[in-house]
Amino acid sequence: MAISYTPMLEQYREVKSRHSSEILFFRLGDFYEMFFEDAEIASRELEITLTSREGGQSTRVPMCGVPYHAADNYIAKLINKGYKVAICEQVEDPKQAKGIVRREVVKIITPGTILAETSLPDKANNYLALLYEEADELCLAAADISTGEFVWAIFSGNSRANTVCDQLYRLLPAELVLASKLEGFSSISSFLEQRVSACAITTLTNADLTLVSELPEKHFGGEELPDSPAAQTAIGYLLYYLHYTLKSDLSHINKLARVNTQDYLLLDASTLRNLEITRNMRDGGRKGTLLAVLDFTKTAMGSRLLKKWLEFPLLNPISITKRQDAIADLLDKRAVLEELKELLGDIYDFERILTRIEVGSANARDLTALRTSLSVLPEIKTKLQVCQSDQLAGIGMAIRSHVDVANMIATAIADNPPFGVRDGGIIRAGYDLELDELRNIARDSKQWIQDLELREREATGIKSLKIGYNKVFGYYIEITHANTGAVPANYIRKQTLVNAERYIMPELKDFETKVLGAQEKIVNIEYQLFTGIRDYIKERISEIQQTARQVAHLDVIMSLSDAAVRYSYTRPNLNQNKELVIKDGRHPVVERLLTGEMFVPNDTELNHRDSEIMIITGPNMAGKSTYMRQVALLTIMAQTGSFIPAREASISPVDRIFTRVGASDDLATGQSTFMVEMTEAAQIIKFATGNSLIILDEIGRGTSTFDGMSIARAVVEYIKDKVKAKTLFATHYHELTELAEYSKVIKNYSVAVKERGNDIVFLRRIIPGGADKSYGIHVAQLAGLPKRIIERAQQVLLELEQCKGSTDRIPSPVKLPGNKHNAVATVSLFSSSIADELLAIDVMTLTPLEALNTLYKLQNKAREESGSL
Repeated sequence: MAISYTPMLEQYREVKSRHSSEILFFRLGDFYEMFFEDAEIASRELEITLTSREGGQSTRVPMCGVPYHAADNYIAKLINKGYKVAICEQVEDPKQAKGIVRREVVKIITPGTILAETSLPDKANNYLALLYEEADELCLAAADISTGEFVWAIFSGNSRANTVCDQLYRLLPAELVLASKLEGFSSISSFLEQRVSACAITTLTNADLTLVSELPEKHFGGEELPDSPAAQTAIGYLLYYLHYTLKSDLSHINKLARVNTQDYLLLDASTLRNLEITRNMRDGGRKGTLLAVLDFTKTAMGSRLLKKWLEFPLLNPISITKRQDAIADLLDKRAVLEELKELLGDIYDFERILTRIEVGSANARDLTALRTSLSVLPEIKTKLQVCQSDQLAGIGMAIRSHVDVANMIATAIADNPPFGVRDGGIIRAGYDLELDELRNIARDSKQWIQDLELREREATGIKSLKIGYNKVFGYYIEITHANTGAVPANYIRKQTLVNAERYIMPELKDFETKVLGAQEKIVNIEYQLFTGIRDYIKERISEIQQTARQVAHLDVIMSLSDAAVRYSYTRPNLNQNKELVIKDGRHPVVERLLTGEMFVPNDTELNHRDSEIMIITGPNMAGKSTYMRQVALLTIMAQTGSFIPAREASISPVDRIFTRVGASDDLATGQSTFMVEMTEAAQIIKFATGNSLIILDEIGRGTSTFDGMSIARAVVEYIKDKVKAKTLFATHYHELTELAEYSKVIKNYSVAVKERGNDIVFLRRIIPGGADKSYGIHVAQLAGLPKRIIERAQQVLLELEQCKGSTDRIPSPVKLPGNKHNAVATVSLFSSSIADELLAIDVMTLTPLEALNTLYKLQNKAREESGSL
């Protein structure tokens, strides 16, 4: 038998049936209530009390709730735990409702559509991304609803899944919507799990295809829509999802931008991660990143834009030069720079304020923050008039003062309004005559009550008579039982207390109606006036957004100028000779982390004439990796338009930077360190061009010595012969230094080491020539291995060095000290037959494949011979 629930619960169930995948926040008075399974989930996840409510037919249903004014914090907790929330509000006045109050879902909150200020990252975007695939085109659309940004991109070819992963790593979306089946989604899903684990994945179904096709033109009619039908469809799907969840006009989404890889220096996910440009590898935070070093922005808008500049360095020398000119302009006008920094310090994140105005969630404090931000714009424009660079002059011209909006807010909104828009006290006195009159009535009511109380005491002779108020009975006259005999005939008994009686009288009741009506009218009039002001600003959102973007642009230029002043950065020259020359370059992050010691600078020269590949040898901890990362970071800084930590530099923009550094297993996908290393190396070889910069650190470490050495040599030779990219190649295989004897474009370098007896000192200086030692035992000693192990390692090393070069003897078994079982370690060198074959090979004429085949054959032969020993 079906259960018959109360009318309110039937209404809840009907709404919930249309929102089965969301937790339904159902408005009842001053609370959002949840019922049934939603209540059980919410009480558990939010750690709030689970109660029950009469559901009809003697049935009780699970129930829990949260105060509506504190709902944002509870919603944020649910969103962070992977849930979605549907907000169901009362959409008619309960006083005028006939029967149950009508309720509707007014918005759906998801990780990608959350707008509560406390839930958004302050200095980063909160992107919602969507993927749609049609034929061989994989289309990405992404929006930050909190700022109004909207971007799209198309990826094609066999590697499109990998390329879209690189873009997703830059965006770090809070939510990814799938609008179609994706051929390579398994690899994308695996990547997201490893690198963007906080990303929620939503599958879009049953979309209104008419809206999908109409929305792009509605939002971006003045912008250039993509020629690709698939890309337009992806944009339409994302707009549809935003409208479905936010249920608003979203007029602030009006600018469409394409991520065009031809305009930028491409940095894949591995490079962004390895170089720690905007996120560190430790916890994904900003500390220890290039972004943290350069971020002296004064606004959240500027900080978000700086992150984009660093993740999308420029290719066009003219565009780079314009940014450099703007920085140089401010460095020449230090007083102007300081004045601008002070002015920008008064600017709030009005990109996000405009969004809250658009969706109707802005409060009066948002408007006062917007007024404060706009009020400094005229002075900023004045300061920029003295600047000569194209970009700064252009920003000064493009920033609009928006005096009308600032004046309206200043005239209408109180200086310190409450948070709630229905709490009263948000409209300034003198703005509206009717409101002022009602406020006078409310303000004078206290005095009127005091006068009435005094008059009634004198008229009745009851000195203890007092007039009070509560929400249940309204205004009342309270008289103790001892004085009830003196109560006038026009008093009407209302309530009996233990020690007193409460009465009303016609005059007091008339006053109550007038005063309480005035309070209600005050709140309603204030809210109407506030929404009118909000609508006035809403009509001007697009032009204020343009100003916000200009302010962010100015903020980033100022930040890079500030960094150049603080850290003594210099302007790099740009050349068209495909050269990269750096004199006394310094690692921008490491030098900031050093305390009590100077950073040792180093030179770099890479070109296609006589120094295309630098083979760098030397011990661990000596600074090889730091040096190579330094070169990559300075190149990125230069192509961002920033000045760099160097005495001087001349850099030709590169199209891509590839890095293969560090060692890490990808255990989730079953890939070993060596497999990850080889996969990354293969990607580099596949996509690098003669105009790329490659950073390779210790290729071939994850396998046997001779396998690794052979692979490392084959990779270097392939880069030299086929790719011809500028390359830094660090290795422990000293044998690779022989390559410089056969090629004029390969140069050997090493890290300078000073020996003091058995001790060594790393000088951190990169010098010409190869190293002939690895100093591994010294590094082990520095790491704190026990003295006994160090001494034994030195003894074994001495025996191996004595055997080196001999092909007809096997060193005697080595007895390990302290082993009661007298375990034996035997070291075998090549037999003479294998050595003869090795000597007969012309290594320089082998292709990489031939080298690997030859290595495989010799390895098998060595195994056979070692098995017969």
